[in-house]
Amino acid sequence: MRPEIQALRGIAVLTVVVFHLWPSSLPGGFVGVDVFFVISGFLITGQLVREVQRTDRVSLAGFWARRARRILPAALVVLAFCAIATKAIVPETQWREYFAEITASTAYVENWHLAEAAVDYADADDAPSPVRHFWSLSVEEQFYVVWPLLIMLALVWGRRAIPLVLGAVVLVSLVWSILATASDPAAAYFITPTRAWEFGLGGLLALVPLKGRSPALSWAGIAAIALAAVLYSGETPFPGVAALLPVLGAVAVIAARAFTFRPLERAGDISYSVYLWHWPLIVLAPHAGGASKVVLLVLTFVLGWVSKVVVEDPVRKLRWRPRAILAPAAVATAAVLFLSVSGTAALDDQVQAEETAIERVIEKPPPCFGAAAIGDASCKPHDGVIPTPVAAREARNAPCGMLEIEDLVVPCGFGTPGDEAKRTFALIGDSHASHWRAALRPIAIENGWRGISIARSHCPLAAGEPERPEPDRSGCVGWREQVPAWLERHPEIDTIFVSQFQGADATDDDFEAKWRSLPDSIERIYVIRDNPQMLNAGKTLDCVEQAMETGGSPARDCRRSRDDALPPDPAAAAAKRTPRVELIDLTSRFCDRRWCPPVIGGALVYKDANHITSVYGATLAPFLERAISSD
Repeated sequence: MRPEIQALRGIAVLTVVVFHLWPSSLPGGFVGVDVFFVISGFLITGQLVREVQRTDRVSLAGFWARRARRILPAALVVLAFCAIATKAIVPETQWREYFAEITASTAYVENWHLAEAAVDYADADDAPSPVRHFWSLSVEEQFYVVWPLLIMLALVWGRRAIPLVLGAVVLVSLVWSILATASDPAAAYFITPTRAWEFGLGGLLALVPLKGRSPALSWAGIAAIALAAVLYSGETPFPGVAALLPVLGAVAVIAARAFTFRPLERAGDISYSVYLWHWPLIVLAPHAGGASKVVLLVLTFVLGWVSKVVVEDPVRKLRWRPRAILAPAAVATAAVLFLSVSGTAALDDQVQAEETAIERVIEKPPPCFGAAAIGDASCKPHDGVIPTPVAAREARNAPCGMLEIEDLVVPCGFGTPGDEAKRTFALIGDSHASHWRAALRPIAIENGWRGISIARSHCPLAAGEPERPEPDRSGCVGWREQVPAWLERHPEIDTIFVSQFQGADATDDDFEAKWRSLPDSIERIYVIRDNPQMLNAGKTLDCVEQAMETGGSPARDCRRSRDDALPPDPAAAAAKRTPRVELIDLTSRFCDRRWCPPVIGGALVYKDANHITSVYGATLAPFLERAISSD
């Protein structure tokens, strides 16, 4: 292997590892992945073209067998380790996400899984799985499937067509990357079409005869990669145009054929296994009691070396026929998939059993259960926590039957059926409006009312444009414009309830302006002050689960101070000065004077950091109805 390529691999893996361990010291270290893509494109294209020159064809079975022998053994070992570790030490509240990503990674579609989930790779508040870094390996595997097929397609017109076909792919992919990064950056970061040009540039370089050495060009390439790693950050639109800097830097280093540095070459030798192991160690270490970042760094390289010597090298030296390699690879892959799927199945069984218990409690709640217990010293603590954190994480909001969709307005109905209802109201806002269905539904049924829920995640009913990435921003703007017109077409709705996340990017003036624009048929607007917020990234649920397992008190051990949990709510401020608007503030049913606990009267209040459970929402119904009636 050429020394400059191994050294370049060493640079790439170190930038990624340092970025994940100390992100503030190297905020653009994620560009190491782009360097890997260029190297793969250069090496794989070179191998395929040399095979064409020898045999005038491409053996797909042989190529894919070589890739399986090189990639799968170490990857499957790490995936199996992550599946077993998840069952052993990770709270059950995170099993669903972890096993879903392990399954997607084993099938090498993790990048599409993350793109569909609109994951922000640079979001520090996100709680990632231990296999999230497999998104880049998924892109590589998809490249290995498609690239030889493209070369075979080019051979239909002769060898001279190969650079034309690959060049066309590079051009189309680069344009796609630029446009997608501007319109949908969260998905653009992961999807294969926005990354193919990076492999393609490396592939085109493999078609160029490289002669001589150019240290100046080599150092210029390294400087470009370093500049991107230091100056870029999570705020940089990426990949798009910004990816050209590290990609062209990698191309320059390979073309120069001059860079050598033995320590980096040694790091490059084990770079694949180091990349595989570093992220699971970072994510799983806190669940195992924690470890310093220096210890994790050392352990990463130790496991990387062991994995190369024990797993990678012995399998790579095998000279089996393609069929003899692909068959056991398929069996090993199926075994890892079984580990992941069985973990999900066990979770499904547990959640199903708990859902039955939850239904019984909601139908006939015990005394002092839920919101009725707070502030009542005579109430005895209810045994257990309902729902459990894992069931809460899985549970949906209160039921709501889909109605006719009108463009961006997606209404659903709950409570009394329309032909029997004495009154119709609407519940409008973001996802925090949706969780209030649990409290409004029993009120609607008892009074013969019909409720219509019109909610859009991350989009409160306010004026102005939200500070959201595309396409969420445009969708929210359109939804906000269509809601007043929709209400005007439904004059039977004379009352609306509005609620939204108090951290939404809207001011009190934005809320007031929007509410004033609603049609005259809306006689009353009830603004429900947002509920308190717990700790982010699922930490509250993990705390509750741990307290339950150790016999502690979730309400005491996992509570948050009222001052921290209740930031200012601009919608509540706007409600005090807007005609037709009344404020409903149920904070006293979430917090006492000092604390906001996550468990009240045996009911789990939160399903995540800030959405309330349907169980607790149902216990708020009497207090919400009392606030409505007193108006």
